[in-house]
Amino acid sequence: MLPDRLLVFLVFLAEFIIAVSVYPKYIEYMRRLKVGQYIREEGPDLHNYKAGTPTAGGIIFILITIISGLFLKLPIELMLTLIFYGFIGFLDDYMSVRKKRSLGLRAWQKLFLQFAFSIWVAYTILKYRPSSIFGFGVPKWLFYLFTMFLVAGYSNAVNLTDGLDGLAGWVFMSSMVPFALITNSIENYKMIFVVLVPLLAFLIYNTRPAKIFMGDTGSLALGAYISTYALMTENELPLLFFTVIFLLETISVILQVGSMKLRGKRVFRMAPIHHHFELLGWTEEKIVGVFSAWNLAIAIIFSILFLK
Repeated sequence: MLPDRLLVFLVFLAEFIIAVSVYPKYIEYMRRLKVGQYIREEGPDLHNYKAGTPTAGGIIFILITIISGLFLKLPIELMLTLIFYGFIGFLDDYMSVRKKRSLGLRAWQKLFLQFAFSIWVAYTILKYRPSSIFGFGVPKWLFYLFTMFLVAGYSNAVNLTDGLDGLAGWVFMSSMVPFALITNSIENYKMIFVVLVPLLAFLIYNTRPAKIFMGDTGSLALGAYISTYALMTENELPLLFFTVIFLLETISVILQVGSMKLRGKRVFRMAPIHHHFELLGWTEEKIVGVFSAWNLAIAIIFSILFLK
């Protein structure tokens, strides 16, 4: 029998090697099928060259994560969360390709499915922890409501951030790694890195110029994964501090839409906020680097505080 830590390392190494090897074949296959991204008309003109880039790349790192997670005997509920929200994203990507437009599922359809699955998430999480929010005991109905908004909210937050090559993936990496600093549990380490390793392999092909996009398949699943992990391990408060960029992207959209409806004026040149900086003249590489670095820096500062 191999020592547990050595076995975990070998699984992670296999994840990376398999992902790095599979993605070129997957990209070529998607190109032959002509399954490419459609760019939304209201987006920056700078993105027109991205049209036709293979999408739904999240399928690969989701499958690898699930297989590895089952092998490592991680909570089946966490793996099912990836499946459920990846399925919502896949439907969205499929409808987008089929209709030959950037819009796949309607917003209400996507939200309905996200909230429906989040009810199941809340139910299963209560097997791992007490009914509490930020450490304070609450009625179960309130915990259900909190979970629904948190999981669905983060699922959409990562989706909103996925607008530049590598942005959502690198920000997710900088959000998930700090959880490893506030735990000494091997099981938690498994849950953290089982998704990060294949995602890192994906980012090799997703960093500008992207050869493939994760699509809603990947972004919705990642948002649900990080929020579900935080809930399962009673880390919903650190989650807020570890994901500042995801929250900023979401708030920028809310402010922009609200301002346009109430005042008829824009707050930003374009929302989500990464497009604002893009229109200010920042390169995609600079935005991805600065956003990821700031997110990681803030997360590390607060992880030190949580450790104390």
